[in-house]
Amino acid sequence: MCTPRIMETVRKRLEKEGPPSMSRRRLLKLGGGLAAGAAVAASHPLPLLGQDMMGEVVDLTHVLGESSPHIFGPDFAPSREKMEFLSEIIYWQQWSINEHVSTHVDMPSHFILDGGEHTDTYDANLLVSPAVVIDISARAAEDADAFVTVEDIQAWESRHGEVPPGALVCMHSGWETYWDNPQAFINRDETGVAHFPGFGGEAAAFLVEERDIHGVAVDVASLDPGNSTTVPTHYTVLGAGLYGIENVRNLAAIKDRVATVVVGIPRWEEGSGGPCRVLALT
Repeated sequence: MCTPRIMETVRKRLEKEGPPSMSRRRLLKLGGGLAAGAAVAASHPLPLLGQDMMGEVVDLTHVLGESSPHIFGPDFAPSREKMEFLSEIIYWQQWSINEHVSTHVDMPSHFILDGGEHTDTYDANLLVSPAVVIDISARAAEDADAFVTVEDIQAWESRHGEVPPGALVCMHSGWETYWDNPQAFINRDETGVAHFPGFGGEAAAFLVEERDIHGVAVDVASLDPGNSTTVPTHYTVLGAGLYGIENVRNLAAIKDRVATVVVGIPRWEEGSGGPCRVLALT
């Protein structure tokens, strides 16, 4: 960002000249520059991947906002305020946020306190993966405590072949329909126990021990079902040096398609995870 000296220079210029605007001459110059850039790209010897060659980009990410559901309740929700410094020429916000809100990654260090890897040391190669979507939405519609089983994975494999190496295995439960109603999304009963789907412990162990995956993802607030008291999926997946993604969306759009998932997570120092943008390239 700008140094204090640059900011002071900008302020003085603003007081003298008023807010900046784009002149017609500048627009024409910019247009000429873009045209020249396009000409260079057209003659470039390296092949350039055009949008028409990429297929569809499916956003698997919820908007992160102050009302985003949080499994630990509204006290852990993010907050924001508009920054007033230089607000006459720039728009920016100050956020107060924890690492595990909205669509986010759980890194190994989140549960593996001794030696679990953080965001700043995690291998970026593991954040690009073929997608496997296990659909339990019909069962979850009848039972909020439904979970992914080994049989669900084997049923998927009977149709599509074995889970490919390096896969991100995703649970599609349809739970994202409750996202705008935080109470329904977490779904606590009168005793305070949450009820939403997740990966069963045996399924997690099967994926870690029998298949070569990068991680798992769920469209709910936790990798484990909401009523779990021992959270075996967290310990199994993160304990293997893999990662989990919670609160994804749009899995129905890729469940029967070949897709590559790219996880964009901030590489902040000693992070236990963090909010992320998750994109599926089909």
